Amino acid sequence: MNLRYTLSFLRILKVPGLFPIMKDCQALVRMHFILAAYESGLLKALIVPCEKRELIERLHVKRQDLLDALLDAGLATKELGMKTGAFFIKGKRSKAIVSTRGDMLAAMIQANLTYYNDAYRHATDRLQGGELGDDLHDIGDLVARLSKVGEPIIKDFLSGIISGKNPLRILDVGCGSGMFLHSAHSANRNATGVGLDMDDAVVQQAKNNIAEWGLKDCFRVLRGDIRYPPEGIVGPFDLITLFSILYYFNEDDRVELIRNLRAMLSPQGVLAVAMTCHSKGTDILAANLNMVNCSLKGLTRLPELNEIISILKGCGFRYIDTHHLMPGSTFYGIVATNS
Repeated sequence: MNLRYTLSFLRILKVPGLFPIMKDCQALVRMHFILAAYESGLLKALIVPCEKRELIERLHVKRQDLLDALLDAGLATKELGMKTGAFFIKGKRSKAIVSTRGDMLAAMIQANLTYYNDAYRHATDRLQGGELGDDLHDIGDLVARLSKVGEPIIKDFLSGIISGKNPLRILDVGCGSGMFLHSAHSANRNATGVGLDMDDAVVQQAKNNIAEWGLKDCFRVLRGDIRYPPEGIVGPFDLITLFSILYYFNEDDRVELIRNLRAMLSPQGVLAVAMTCHSKGTDILAANLNMVNCSLKGLTRLPELNEIISILKGCGFRYIDTHHLMPGSTFYGIVATNS
């Protein structure tokens, strides 16, 4: 490169903030590429290296120049490589997404580049009174897939509550994919009960999972709103779980919800809450989630930990134990009992 141009480029890099923003832009391009490559089927097609003409057939490509552009972005971000005319997956992120547990990682990217992104993209209009996002009914399945990231932590949290208990009848409010029912049964073979969710797609996903895991004799999955419990949601329950659910209820409804759930518990029953709490600027992931919650219809801001504890005490729970589930975050587990 001509020295004069090099010096000009170096002067540009002295613009305050330019270099870090350029790095951020590169990371964003990588995430956009992975999203497009995942949703188009490109990553799946490249589990085994193949040439472009084969990709055109397998992906039903009608615009070859757009495929060329996508492949070029993959090479530039080093998520793809090419050898002797065949493209292959090179980047750690793309390799992870096509691995056994990659679906939850894909969901993380999809969430952040779709409805999470919309919270910021439309922030100006919504701050000034514009309509909030109305995507909640469309993202249930995506949220259920994303929630799998926290499964190992919730599994350990559950295990400490239910190990050795018999009987153990569970109500999982907002059961998502049904994974937490599966985790409960893995920790205690006496576990039976009901999963409840409002989203049709999520309920079907949970039913399919319960059947696949061979747990149909142990758990039922129902569609409904816990505020108006469908037939089959009848106590007493030995454990009621509320995992990442409370911010679907406004402050007044939370009190009524907790009071009603307490009435459904057996005398020795446990209410287990796990969720991300308001971070007051200390947890970037919590702050991001709170931004989304405040931007969507049907969700509320993240409550602070002491707010949840206050509600539980006000509803009559005598013993409340808190667990800091993830270092450096405001993800907490709360165990409330009557005795």
